[in-house]
Amino acid sequence: MLRNFTVLDVAGSIQAALLLSLFLFIPGFVIGWISNVFEFRARRLATQILLSSPLAVAIVPIFTYFAGRFPKVLWVLFASSWLVFFVLATRIVRRWRSRGAAVPKTAWIGIAFAAIWAATALATLVDLQFGHMLYFSSTAYDYSTRTAFTAAAVRVIPPYNPFFASDPPVGLRYHYFWMLICSLPARLGHMEPQQAMYGGTIWAGIVLMSLIVISLKFLVGVRERLERKAMIACSLLLVTGLDILPTLYIYLHWHQVNPDMEWWTDEQITSWIDSLLWVPHHVMSLVACMVGLLALRQPAATKYRRAVAILIAGLAFASSAGLSILLAFTFALFGGVWLIVAAHRKWWDEVKGLLAAGGVALLAAFPYLYTLAGPALDGSARGGRFFALSVRRFSFGTYLLYSRIHIFPQTILDLDLILLTLLPVSYFLELGFFFVVGVQRITQMRRRVAPMSRNEGTAWLLVAISFLIGSFVRSTTITSNDLGWRCFLPAQLILLLWAAVLIDEWWSKGCFGAGKKILAPMFAAILLIIGVLGTTYQVAMLRMYPILQDEGKVRSDTLVWLERDHELGQRTYALRSAYSTLRAMLPVDAVVQYNPNAPDFIPHELYSGRSAAMGLPQCGATFGGEVSQCEGRVQSVAPLFDKPSQSASADLDTVCRQYGIDVMLVDDRDPVWEQRDSWAWSRKPLLANSHVRAFTCGDAGRQVYFAPASVRGNSPGHSDIGN
Repeated sequence: MLRNFTVLDVAGSIQAALLLSLFLFIPGFVIGWISNVFEFRARRLATQILLSSPLAVAIVPIFTYFAGRFPKVLWVLFASSWLVFFVLATRIVRRWRSRGAAVPKTAWIGIAFAAIWAATALATLVDLQFGHMLYFSSTAYDYSTRTAFTAAAVRVIPPYNPFFASDPPVGLRYHYFWMLICSLPARLGHMEPQQAMYGGTIWAGIVLMSLIVISLKFLVGVRERLERKAMIACSLLLVTGLDILPTLYIYLHWHQVNPDMEWWTDEQITSWIDSLLWVPHHVMSLVACMVGLLALRQPAATKYRRAVAILIAGLAFASSAGLSILLAFTFALFGGVWLIVAAHRKWWDEVKGLLAAGGVALLAAFPYLYTLAGPALDGSARGGRFFALSVRRFSFGTYLLYSRIHIFPQTILDLDLILLTLLPVSYFLELGFFFVVGVQRITQMRRRVAPMSRNEGTAWLLVAISFLIGSFVRSTTITSNDLGWRCFLPAQLILLLWAAVLIDEWWSKGCFGAGKKILAPMFAAILLIIGVLGTTYQVAMLRMYPILQDEGKVRSDTLVWLERDHELGQRTYALRSAYSTLRAMLPVDAVVQYNPNAPDFIPHELYSGRSAAMGLPQCGATFGGEVSQCEGRVQSVAPLFDKPSQSASADLDTVCRQYGIDVMLVDDRDPVWEQRDSWAWSRKPLLANSHVRAFTCGDAGRQVYFAPASVRGNSPGHSDIGN
């Protein structure tokens, strides 16, 4: 039977987004009401609604990390928040009706913004199906791994490394708190884990827009035309830098097209839409950090209210560490420098608040942070180096210097000097319109149009720390400089807030009107248009690149995770169909093994929903465990997929029993598929189609199915699916 996975993904993602309101908006509203942080109870209903989701992102992740160890306690506490919210909502509705108030126009505009974002996220992320062909988004490159983490969190909190199934289990070493949140609707609604992640991405955009509005109010101090500035700021999420220009240059000169426009450079400043679609957990860490910072900035009438604000801030900073250790590192450096500034200015209330909140954060986050101090990739030492000092790379600029101007560095020092010289060019291309905003803000500050208040100083220090880390520090835990990419999120937020104020000012002065020829606004308008065009192209390519590659319209010689035999759509449909059937058959703790060295790994990680004994090369020990503990699996599991001997069928059951594997799955890209006398063809499959064959093995090999008869039907033990 032909299943439409696009329809299933859209329905499941919407269901997940709706259920997430039970874990984000409602608990956040209750937290705000009980704590009265930001003077929550005295605020307008619109402000309360805007504060609720960011408050939840600040508190719920660290709460779930601890309470999730006791599932009954976790659900009782969530249910209690729902009950309290029901009581509060009933009172609010009664008061609303008694006043005869109507829903304000700005509320409908906010709903429209949320709906547009939800539609954009769904259109970009869900699988697209055409008959028996299925295409995932380019973002699946990242979602595949995090979907596996979400599936692991559905089974148990804290989750274990799903690529290293063992007894005892191996703890997961990753900033996975956003996956914990996304696992909650998957537990409640039984949707697939990737659909829960997509629903979480919808909420991430909504939470970010809420943060923008409350930051305009509480950080920038906007008092006039707040609604208009908020709409401008949220609209500016569509604006990226001038990335489209080097992207066009690369295409015209080398006919190269990347799945993501940001990949034109090795050190990106990611657009807002791209960050939300690829790495929503980093954006949510930014939200948690900003909520903590803003909570500390609120005036407190009593010591008790000050203590509550410090507690909220500390828990927010703790959550941020589990949402993104990279953003937490950036804010920790900011906090250290700000402490020095505050002490120098004798702002002792600021010093006490930061120290107290930092102490709460360290105490709450310590159990999680300790798990990150695991062995290095080679298993030789604990706590490998997190970062190194290095001038920000700009290969596109250095190439143009070498090829056009013929400037060649003779030493490393020469190269560093060249990179330092090119930094402004790199930042102008990456930021575009927002680069001009920063220059304008500096001009206003020099003219004392924007006075250097405490909040203004905070904003500037956030920008400075972001650029300092991004320019001279790079992460060393993975190949890409993830720290150098994500550290710019605080600066991007501040520049976006300033941009909204600046555009509103230009708008009020009529700088965009007919006949006006003011240089700065006109130049900024051109950059705005280029930025919107860049984002439009970026989203379209994220969606269409796998399809274009499968049709031979674009080249992907270096992208091993995209198959080049032009059967990507058919194979993906076959694999998802097989895994969908297996999920209905197998218990949640079953171990499904696929080829750990498969270059086209995305479907296996994205659709399996089960742990693997060796889910990645070296068992994914980067995410938990030690490589030395995986050596036996490297020698016994991986060779089964690489043209094994005829006796391997007997070895298969031995290996499965040794590592607790229940099902072995092969596809037509695995070398063993081509060997017709191998176990992949001599054994009777549990299910099979033209691209996939799955087999029970080990102790599970004595059984045909694991599901009850109502799920199995009357099949004799062989299922042809996805043909």
